[in-house]
Amino acid sequence: MDGTSPEETTRPLARCYDIAVTLACWGYFIFAFVFPFCLIYGVAWLLPGPREPRFQRINSWYYRGFFRLLSIIAPRHRLLIDENVRRIRSAIIVCNHLSYLDPLLMLALFSRQKTVVKTQFFKVPIFGWVLRNAGYFPADGAGRYRQMMIEQVEGMKKYLAAGGIFFIFPEGSRSRDGTIGPLHRGAIKIARLCRAPIHVLHLEGTDKLFAPGKFFFQAHLANTITLRRVDHIAPDRRQSLGDLEQRIRQALATGTASRQHPDPSQTNAHGVRK
Repeated sequence: MDGTSPEETTRPLARCYDIAVTLACWGYFIFAFVFPFCLIYGVAWLLPGPREPRFQRINSWYYRGFFRLLSIIAPRHRLLIDENVRRIRSAIIVCNHLSYLDPLLMLALFSRQKTVVKTQFFKVPIFGWVLRNAGYFPADGAGRYRQMMIEQVEGMKKYLAAGGIFFIFPEGSRSRDGTIGPLHRGAIKIARLCRAPIHVLHLEGTDKLFAPGKFFFQAHLANTITLRRVDHIAPDRRQSLGDLEQRIRQALATGTASRQHPDPSQTNAHGVRK
């Protein structure tokens, strides 16, 4: 016996596994985008009719493929989605933010989706072209992006009436410890302006798979990623911006508390299934 513990033996294997999964994921993002998705985007751009719905659906296919790949190469991470979430249409979604995977999951779940994207991404060749054709919002509406922002806001009611989803992460940045950070009122103003139902969702576990500040996926960990609805807010013109912010914050905080102190008697009470 050389005195090596099982943990010391498995740690290098786990590290190699994480590296392999990370390389496979980045390989998917690069090579699947180059082929076949660039070809699919090109065909969608050339076809007659509105481009936004086509580009949004293609984006959803692209990220569904990513999560299918993850389910195969990182099977210790389970994905459980509340059935109420899957049925959301013609609404605003407000969710807590833990990882870069969060917006990708939303894109994969909904075939018609819009969101706010960092402005610098619109400057990236090809990728920025996809964002513009999909109708996403630049985070900064100044300068040459001002007209793009105005057009998107003006068309939002029609888009929602057609079954579209607009999702936002009002905290802006990712939470490092799971606590709810300050809510940016700019994002909440967009939700209030649309006069549409607001669904407050709580997400957990994406930071265990892809942690903030880390490059490698932690594929070796046993983890469950859950997404569930914690509140539904009907449109109300009398509700002030401050009241809306407070209710959203309370719903997000309640979701966090219920996951930190689960009630065994309420297992599966939210209709969560694989």
